[in-house]
Amino acid sequence: MSAKKQLKFITVVCVIYTLAGWGILKLLPEFFYPDHLTAIPGFWKMGVPALHIYFFGFCFMALQFTGQSVFVALWKGKKGHLFSLFRKVVIVVPLTLLLPHVNGLGTDGVFWAEPVSNLVGGCACFFTMLATVLPELNKRKA
Repeated sequence: MSAKKQLKFITVVCVIYTLAGWGILKLLPEFFYPDHLTAIPGFWKMGVPALHIYFFGFCFMALQFTGQSVFVALWKGKKGHLFSLFRKVVIVVPLTLLLPHVNGLGTDGVFWAEPVSNLVGGCACFFTMLATVLPELNKRKA
């Protein structure tokens, strides 16, 4: 199997994985908030809206997973680590502090920081990986 086919394969697998995770979370949120872990019956229902916001953009993590996996597989692990730090430190932390004050989001703004970082960080990692790796693959093929 060619490297480009493997790249497509891992991307598809990661997208399916993240969509399946998001789907389970959307359909069965009570699985993630078992009643036996709290003294308040039905407490999990109060956390479901926050859970849905937090995992709203989980499918974009497929881009991060793919980019980081390819970087590590090609001995470019520093780039993978860089994008992991970029997503969490450069995107999530500032958004967690800023979004609660935007348009009256309040505490929901804290949870919106994650899907925004999944989109921005995932795209940055994936498209940088493509821009870095595809020219190398094309050189090897030629």
